[in-house]
Amino acid sequence: MRKAFRLLTLVSCVLWISSCSPDSRSTDQAASQTVEKEPGAWRIIGPGGGGAQYIPTISPGDPQNVFVRCDMTGSYVTENGGKSWRMFNLRTVVRDFEFDPQNPNTVYACNTGLYRSEDRGRRWQLIFPDPADVVEETMRGDHASQRFITKSGMPQSSIAKIRVDPSNSNHIYLGLSRAWRDEGPARLLESTDRGTSWKEIATVPGRQILAIFPGSWVGRSDELTVVTESSCTRVSRSEGHVSELSMPVQQVIAADGGGGRNGCYIYLLSQIEQGQEGLTGGLYRSADLGKTWEAINEQFAESIARNQRVPRFRSFAVCEGSPEVVYLSCGLYWVEENGSPQRYSGIMKSTDGGSNWDWVLSICGGQILTNNFKGGWLRRHLGWFSSPSHLGVCPTDPTIVYGTDSGRTFKSEDGGGSWEQLISNEFPDGSFTTRGLDVTTTYGVHFDPFDSDHLFITYTDIGLFHSFDSGKTWHHSITGIPRQWRNTCYWLEFDPDVRGRVYSVWSNVHDLPRPKMYRSGNLTNGGQQGGVAVSGDGGRWWGLLTKGVMREDGTHHKGVRPGAVCTHIVLDPESSVDSRTLYVCDYGYGVWKSTDGGASWELKKKGISDENLYCWRITRLPSGRMILLVARGGIEGREVIPGAIYFSDDGAETWKELSMPDQVTAPNDLVYDPSDPNRLYLSCWPLLREGEEVGGGLFRSEDGGLSWRQVFEEDVHVYAAAIDPTKTDTVYINTFHSAAFRSEDRGENWSRLEGYNFKWGHRPIPDTQREGWLYLTTFGGSVYHGPAEGVPGAFEDIENLPAQRW
Repeated sequence: MRKAFRLLTLVSCVLWISSCSPDSRSTDQAASQTVEKEPGAWRIIGPGGGGAQYIPTISPGDPQNVFVRCDMTGSYVTENGGKSWRMFNLRTVVRDFEFDPQNPNTVYACNTGLYRSEDRGRRWQLIFPDPADVVEETMRGDHASQRFITKSGMPQSSIAKIRVDPSNSNHIYLGLSRAWRDEGPARLLESTDRGTSWKEIATVPGRQILAIFPGSWVGRSDELTVVTESSCTRVSRSEGHVSELSMPVQQVIAADGGGGRNGCYIYLLSQIEQGQEGLTGGLYRSADLGKTWEAINEQFAESIARNQRVPRFRSFAVCEGSPEVVYLSCGLYWVEENGSPQRYSGIMKSTDGGSNWDWVLSICGGQILTNNFKGGWLRRHLGWFSSPSHLGVCPTDPTIVYGTDSGRTFKSEDGGGSWEQLISNEFPDGSFTTRGLDVTTTYGVHFDPFDSDHLFITYTDIGLFHSFDSGKTWHHSITGIPRQWRNTCYWLEFDPDVRGRVYSVWSNVHDLPRPKMYRSGNLTNGGQQGGVAVSGDGGRWWGLLTKGVMREDGTHHKGVRPGAVCTHIVLDPESSVDSRTLYVCDYGYGVWKSTDGGASWELKKKGISDENLYCWRITRLPSGRMILLVARGGIEGREVIPGAIYFSDDGAETWKELSMPDQVTAPNDLVYDPSDPNRLYLSCWPLLREGEEVGGGLFRSEDGGLSWRQVFEEDVHVYAAAIDPTKTDTVYINTFHSAAFRSEDRGENWSRLEGYNFKWGHRPIPDTQREGWLYLTTFGGSVYHGPAEGVPGAFEDIENLPAQRW
């Protein structure tokens, strides 16, 4: 007799409600671990870390004062060795930090401009370009790339490197990378009056200046040695004469060096290559500022000869005051064990100028062989550990070294003998809270209708976290989610009638709907993983709802396709509690519908054009009408597939197109006014056409989307809007323009929310548990929480920001 397969597993995981509660802790203890803020200021919540961090830079005068930047526009400073961090924002991604070696309270940072702080990173001033020269600040393209437009016509290139002359702090040198789409060389600028005036003293072969070495290290103050990815040059400051020096290898990935009691060493790092003529690349050392070079690859060559495998290096760092001490990040290194080569990664150290190397942190097969790393949640929950993207050594103490990788910053204060992570604090119950170093993209803050202290944050890269104490501490909510799905939880929905029941959607394709995912090929390479999950105990454990199942009569009932890129889920609250109707957006495929709580699914895309199936989000109106947003596809500047808006009045059986506002190609989010559901607000992403941004901003409709009126500027990248549930004329928006806004008259007039200036903003979310407060999710800065009216008069990192738009 054929055995009937039943759905009890799914049903039980939906209906089971856990009677347990999280371990108790002292609220005062949790609060004491958070970063201190001014009363009423915005604070950042979450577990800490989670995204790529770079260029740790340590003060020569106080090793407790350290700077780090990320690739998501934020920068971070600590004054207590990483116990706590403060995020600050200098309009876009910082490329380099540099302390004044004669006054360590002074530090510089560069990106599209050069900034200086005289108080260890608390307050900043723009010193290049001259603020008086700036006429406009633009933010264009899909990521709202920031540039200064000047009266003098400063080239549109970023500053890749800063060097303050150690013998004279008035002398500052800037390395400007090759301008965008320019075939010209990199340029070297000099100021002899501490940044008041500038002149170009040389152009050097290459796209980006990697390092500037002062001749004053060896008593030749008129000379500079400049290294790019493809050249090494000697520059005369007074004459501007450039002499090309010999390069030991054609391409360089990093350069560093220093001058100390035992002489001056500079180093070049390139990848080792195995060719017909033997090995090339690796590490090279010069004791004469680049005139001659010596390969220091003997130890690596021996490993290659034994294992017939070439190592891969990522970065390295030198102690400026003791340049014989070098730390090297190895992304791939083969070590012979038990007669066979094993794959290692980690950090090696040399104390004799690179002649000999020892492992100070080694990883093999996910295990830390040196057993000297205090890991934190990232290591424990996701297993992430790779070789550092960057290393930084204290210029005056070679035993203090920092590393950064794809999720955290960590340090050693004993020369690599032991290491500790610096992104989060851990509590006895297994929860975490941030130290202020947050690098995470967030999509939503979600409130448990049955527990006012319970809330979730949906994340890119690190999945899903929830808090049982109103956001003070956080637990990872990934138990039961397949490892291949855990990268991104795009959204979740609480069942409003069943305590503990939560639905969520996941994918390993992150950062949608940004076009960079089209460039990467992640949407078309066939390697997608993702789907729908359900919890019956408030997110402590998850079961999957996407696989096909067998009915009791033995017939197969179709599930969501394997590898679905699920970006949104909507629950019909009028459906039966025992067989909920659910709708899921499958990006690039269509809309899935379930009428049995997710046990089975059917694809519903009738009426949606096959030319664009990038189904992104669904808004369900009180009438039951559903409005579907289809994201813009393709790559900006090349092929662009316009997005679309559809509606359905028959439970997604058929979809009909709704006209979009003129020139809009990227509908990003839609909300309705609960006091009048015909009043809609459409958030739009602009498109760069012939140098101008069109079709963005915010639109309002008073007739359910039949007609639209623009109520916020079309060249602004508005990610999402929200309506205050207690005062429905009040509307909030968040943008990619270092600003969020509030309107108290349905969008007719706007005021910026002061105190918040993160570059890439996502979604505003009114705090349902604390009236008058607001959450702001971000693309790379976790979640901000603060007063819904902003913080009037709050200081926002830069004292003299020119031509400020808002």
